[in-house]
Amino acid sequence: MTKRNKLEKWQKIFVNRSLNMGNIRAIGFDMDHTLAMYNREAFEALAFRATLQKFIDAGYPSELERLQFKPEFLIRGLLVDMDRGNILKVDGHKYVKTAFHGHTRLDKETRHKLYNSESFKAYEFLSMDSFFALSEVQLFAEIVDYMNSNPGKIQKSFREVYADLRKFIDKSHADGSIKDEVLRNPEKFFIRDKHLATMLIRAMDAGKHLFLLTNSNWPYTDAVMTFLLGEASSDFPDWRQYFRYVIVGSGKPGFFTGSQPFYEVVTQSNLLTAAAASLEQGKIYQGGNAQLLQHLTGFRGDEILYVGDHIYGDIIRSKGSVNWRTLLVVEELEKELLKLEELRPALQSVYTRIGDREVCDEELQILRSKIASNARQAKIATDRGDARKAQHLLAENEKLLEKAHEKQTLLVEIDEQIKQAIAEREANVHPVWGSLMKVGLERSRFANQVESYACIYTSRVSNLRFYSPFKRFTSYHDILPHEV
Repeated sequence: MTKRNKLEKWQKIFVNRSLNMGNIRAIGFDMDHTLAMYNREAFEALAFRATLQKFIDAGYPSELERLQFKPEFLIRGLLVDMDRGNILKVDGHKYVKTAFHGHTRLDKETRHKLYNSESFKAYEFLSMDSFFALSEVQLFAEIVDYMNSNPGKIQKSFREVYADLRKFIDKSHADGSIKDEVLRNPEKFFIRDKHLATMLIRAMDAGKHLFLLTNSNWPYTDAVMTFLLGEASSDFPDWRQYFRYVIVGSGKPGFFTGSQPFYEVVTQSNLLTAAAASLEQGKIYQGGNAQLLQHLTGFRGDEILYVGDHIYGDIIRSKGSVNWRTLLVVEELEKELLKLEELRPALQSVYTRIGDREVCDEELQILRSKIASNARQAKIATDRGDARKAQHLLAENEKLLEKAHEKQTLLVEIDEQIKQAIAEREANVHPVWGSLMKVGLERSRFANQVESYACIYTSRVSNLRFYSPFKRFTSYHDILPHEV
C-alpha cells in the first residue's frame, strides 16, 4: 500500500474528527458526484440548455435563447438571494465578502447596506451545496441580467422566476431531456475512475458491508453504474455484486429523518412491490429511511460511514440525525490544491506583510499616544504659566506629527499591498470567487460546514484505496488560537 507521506496532497484524506475505520462495519455510498464523476462542464451545459428551453416553451421571451452558459462563473458553497437576484460568498462569520447581482459585482457599500450592517438568516437563501446547482444558478444570473437590460419584458419578480426555474429543472429531469441524453452518450458525460473497483474490493475483502444509497431512479442508476463498473473486474461481472444493499430513489435528505418504508423494485419493469420487511443482497429497493435501514441491517449509528458530495443532503443530515460517520468528497480540491501549493510563496508573502503592518500600526499608536500626552502636558504647562515648557512640547509634537503622517502613509501602502496580493492570489484560484474554502484569509461558510460535519474529506472516493480499511484517522488540528 502506498505510504501516506508519498501521496500527492490531492490524494490524501484530511481529518476533522478522529475516526477508527476498524469500528466501521458498513460503508454507504452516494452515486452522483461520488462514485460517478461527471464531466461537469458537459453536463451543466446540457442542463442549462434543456432548462432554458422550458422557459421559452412556457412563454418567456424567445430572446432568452441567446443566453450563453458560462462554465467558469460559479463555484459551490455560495448563497443565492432569490428576492434580490444576488449571489453571495460568505465567510464563516456570515460576513458577505463578495456579491454579484447577475454578473455585476456589488461594491462594498452596497454589500454592507444589504447584508453586513445587520445579521441575515442564511436559511432564507438558497445554498449551492451540489454541483447540480451550478447550471441552475448560472441560468438564474443570466435571466437577472436580461430582466435588468429589458425592463418589463418579464412581468415577474426574481423569486417568481427562480420558482419557475426549479419547476423547469424538475421537468427536464422527469421528461428525460437531461438524463436520456446523458445515457445516450455516457462517455461524454462521465469520467471513469480506474481505481474505483479496487477501492470497493479492498473494503469488501476487509469485511465491510457496502451499500449504495442514491436519489437517482433505478434505470438511471443501473445504466450509470454499469458504465462505471460493468467491466471493471472479472470477479464482479455485475456491478450489483459490489454492494450488499442497493437503495435508489431514497429522497435524501428526508431519508435521514423520515419514516417512508422500503419498496422492492421489479427491475425488468421498474415497478414497485409492497413494502419490504427485509433487505436482501441482489435485490433493489426504493425509498426507505435511515432508522429502518439500521433496524433491518443491524448496523447502528457510528458503525456506518457514509460517503457523499452534498454537504447538506449527504453529510449534515446523516451526521446530525442518525450519527453516521461521514466522508465528504470535495472534487474541487483535486485541482485547487495544486494551485494553492503553487501559490504558497504568495501566501507567505501576505503573512509577512501583515506582520509588517502590525509593527507599523503599533509604532503609529505609540506616536499618537505620545502626541496626545504632549498636548495634554502642554495645556497644563500653559495653565501654570510655564510657556517655555509648553512651547517645547508643542515643538516636539510637530516632529512627532510628521513621523505619524509618514507612518500613516506607510500603513495605507501596506494595507493596499496586502489587499492586492490577496486579490491576486484568489483570482489565481478562481477568477471570480477565489478558493472554495476561503474568503480572503478567513474560512468560507462552506469550509466551516466541512469542519463541523465531515469527519474526513478528500477529493475523490477512490483515494480510500491508499489507506488500510482499518486505518485510525487521527485529527491533530482540534485546537483554539490560544493553543497555537
